[in-house]
Amino acid sequence: MAEKDRKDNKKKEKSRRSPALALLLVLLIAAVFFIVSDVPFIKSARDAVKEKLGYESIEPDAEPENGGGSENGSNSSFNGQLNASSLPEWDGNHYVQVNGNVPEFPDDVYERAGLIKDGDGWKTKGNLLGTIDSGKLTPYEYYGSLDELGRCTYAYGCLGRETMPEEGVERGDISSVHPSGWAKAQNWERCHLIAWALSAENANPSNLVTGTHYLNYDGMRPLEEEVEHYIWNTGDHVLYMAKPWFAGDELVARGVQLTALSLEDGGKGISFNVYCFNVTPNAEIDYKTGVVTTEEQASQEARLYVINKRSKVFHYPTCEGAQSMSPYNREEVTATRVELTSQGYTPCGYCEP
Repeated sequence: MAEKDRKDNKKKEKSRRSPALALLLVLLIAAVFFIVSDVPFIKSARDAVKEKLGYESIEPDAEPENGGGSENGSNSSFNGQLNASSLPEWDGNHYVQVNGNVPEFPDDVYERAGLIKDGDGWKTKGNLLGTIDSGKLTPYEYYGSLDELGRCTYAYGCLGRETMPEEGVERGDISSVHPSGWAKAQNWERCHLIAWALSAENANPSNLVTGTHYLNYDGMRPLEEEVEHYIWNTGDHVLYMAKPWFAGDELVARGVQLTALSLEDGGKGISFNVYCFNVTPNAEIDYKTGVVTTEEQASQEARLYVINKRSKVFHYPTCEGAQSMSPYNREEVTATRVELTSQGYTPCGYCEP
């Protein structure tokens, strides 16, 4: 009789547990559906919950909250996307905001960082809450190949402490690289698309463009330092892309577009999309040849120069290069500097006429 009672009690206990287990299973299925579903009203509800919990997601079309570098550059903006045939004209500011200053990246830039689509946003792989997990990101740098004219194309990456130079390491020599349009005696600088402080890249031809001091130090550097300080202060990562823009077959870029977005905080720390001008105030640049003519040089009167008809370089008569020149290539001319540069001659890099 006792054995029969025990069996009856087990059956009753099992019958009581079955509905509870079924309810638990239903709740688990509903929770998973709520987490992974892209049904609009469910996604909206999920995003609201994540916001209350303090989670961030990466929305490619989200308006930046911090204004992105407006302190050091310009509040003027260029509507829409950049186009090589209609680049913005220099307006006296170091840069102009592009697309309302909202960062935009090709999908490949996200995917190389280990991010996958989450509706309209991006998340790290395996993250059911649709957020960015720092430990699952893949820090990297990618440099596009030079084009048929030897010009840089683009550089992008997921930047963090992992991509930056180690403490105490100094930048290496980059003088061996002569980017497209490089011309001697024109005060050009070798400008990193992704700064050395962010990438530890030295003499990489795919990362160096011919740029003015105005572009390098006044336009790009404050933005690069903003990203550098953010990474060191937070330990987080920044999606970053730099693209030089050339007009036609010119060899010197008219400007460089910089786009950046901090990942873990959804762009609250870093968010900008700007076009930095490669210009020198009070000077005219021949973007085809790399020759720069200042207002003072443009107003100079004709004087005696020595030209090399073979190398197409002109010198002061007192220059050592002029004195040792082969008589077959040597010719003395009286002309202005502007006249010679317009004929395709470039100034000597030693006497700097």
